[in-house]
Amino acid sequence: MKITQESLPNSQIGLRVEVPAEEVAKRHEAVFRKMLKSVRLPGFRQGKVPPHLLRQYLGEASIHASVVEELIQTAMPQALQKVDVPTLGEPELRDNLETLVQNYRPNQPFVFQIAVDVWPEVTLGDYQHLKIRAEKHEFDPESVEKILQYHRRQRATLVPVERPAQPGDVAIIDMQAYQSTDQGRGEAVGDLTATDLEVRLEPEDSRFFPEVIEALIGMQVGETKEVTITTPDDFWEEDLAGQTFLVEVTLKELKEPELPELDDMFAQAISDCETLEELRNFLTEREQKRAEQRTQQSIEEQLREALVEITTTELPHTLVERQLNDLIQDFAQALIQGGMTVEQVRAALAQEDQLQELAKQLLPLAQKKTKQFLALKAIAERENLTPTPEAVQARMTELREHSDLVQDLDEEQLRQVVESSLRMQMALAWLQEHAEITFVPPGTLSQPAEPTPEPEPSPAAEA
Repeated sequence: MKITQESLPNSQIGLRVEVPAEEVAKRHEAVFRKMLKSVRLPGFRQGKVPPHLLRQYLGEASIHASVVEELIQTAMPQALQKVDVPTLGEPELRDNLETLVQNYRPNQPFVFQIAVDVWPEVTLGDYQHLKIRAEKHEFDPESVEKILQYHRRQRATLVPVERPAQPGDVAIIDMQAYQSTDQGRGEAVGDLTATDLEVRLEPEDSRFFPEVIEALIGMQVGETKEVTITTPDDFWEEDLAGQTFLVEVTLKELKEPELPELDDMFAQAISDCETLEELRNFLTEREQKRAEQRTQQSIEEQLREALVEITTTELPHTLVERQLNDLIQDFAQALIQGGMTVEQVRAALAQEDQLQELAKQLLPLAQKKTKQFLALKAIAERENLTPTPEAVQARMTELREHSDLVQDLDEEQLRQVVESSLRMQMALAWLQEHAEITFVPPGTLSQPAEPTPEPEPSPAAEA
């Protein structure tokens, strides 16, 4: 078998594979004999069909197609073994299969061409002296008290009161909305009408109309007010977005939250801690660790961003496709965590146009992450960063025990995944050690994340 190799764009190599005429003739005969044994024809026992009748029944084109497929499947792996550089992913046929079948001759050499991704050359700039800015997240002692107060509010008992409404109260209201016209009230708007609606009077609560909350504060039970509201442009009901309405609001009931005492019993109710002091200590340690983790995440993110700027390399399609698939899986998981069912997510991604649009949006990020991966891999190789067998084994054991994502991998596959991941971590640590880092306040480099309610703290669960 004769193999000619050439370089192709996008980190690929091309192989021209020529199978000798003698091998073609042998393969043709073997394929045809296999057909003779397996094909059934009326009036003949299996394996007893005369060759000339089988040729008439199948046709020469069908026989040639089977031989061509057999030749490619047999010769392709042998050709890849001759490649002098490590390959990536599966090879692809560069020729049109129908053309190969049309040009096939049983007693002539068979030639076909394939392309396969290879690891690209990576050109790095001065990675030994990166200069980055990273966000420094400091532990705020007040965060512990905010968490405790959040849990107090969650367990508050609502007690009816007879006084004007004030911030922090819970109001039960009826709400009737109308179109706003030059003459005043227009038609009623059913989608903005509600009965016995529970509203927490928190002016900073963006989940409800601030104009209504502002109007309710100071009202007495039984009182009615007319309020003008404007829906946001991204309102959940598109037909009502960005419009002005007149809303008649009636305060039917008013309650105030009665907070539980902040004591040891409260600590036991919301955690595995026995005392309030123990709970405060646990929360303090947890929030300190979170601040450190967020700072570290910012450092590593900025190191990766800096690497992209100083790295030149081609991006193999195989690696980009793997990264894109991972991003799509992450997106699907985020939808599930956001409340969608697994069936809903699968149905959404099963729609070809939606999946293509999602892939199009995620492609630039997949390309950037691929470039970062290649740069870190190159640094790990240049600096001889290799995890110890003990570290690899410990991580493998940890993943086997706590992650369902690796259960389908055999031991060698998992080892390769773990070794690659640990080398990336070692490369980042090496870069951080040699980089010049300037710390800036949170939110300087990225938009601060929206605050989310704290889950119930559980020392036992976090241990």
